[in-house]
Amino acid sequence: MSHPLYEVVTDEGLMRPCFKTRTGGLYSGGSAQMVENSLNIHGDVILYVGDHIYTDVSQSKVHLRWRMALICRELEEEYKALIHSRGPRATVVELINQNEVVGDLFNQLRLALQRRTKGRPAQTLAATNMDDRELIESMQKLLIIMQRLQYNLLLAQLFAQVCFG
Repeated sequence: MSHPLYEVVTDEGLMRPCFKTRTGGLYSGGSAQMVENSLNIHGDVILYVGDHIYTDVSQSKVHLRWRMALICRELEEEYKALIHSRGPRATVVELINQNEVVGDLFNQLRLALQRRTKGRPAQTLAATNMDDRELIESMQKLLIIMQRLQYNLLLAQLFAQVCFG
């Protein structure tokens, strides 16, 4: 659209109507056509920085083929929360990884016990060196460890949720 062009003439932001631009000037208002004509450039050579997704970014990109940069103030708090929650998120990831390793070991021992009951050999080195009682005791200990890991994981997730949303 065509809007009047103003030149910003003071540090306080005082403006006056302007009909011709000059190099190094600071301007407000105007139109896309004024910008392209005054700079003598067109299309994707221009980088437009805006703060409104529809009027600034979408329309300028679609109709003018300008490159876009969107300033999104709403994401500032999200970004700060993300940065501050790095430690708790790392704790959650570590607990998930530990739980996965312990769960895999438990499943290997369970499979070894099932194979033995069917008269087949265990396929893991650790299970091969254990009798059935030792396998069952090891599985019980692993279950306790998995329960504790899952409890700690739940606490870490709740902490992260309460502190960082």
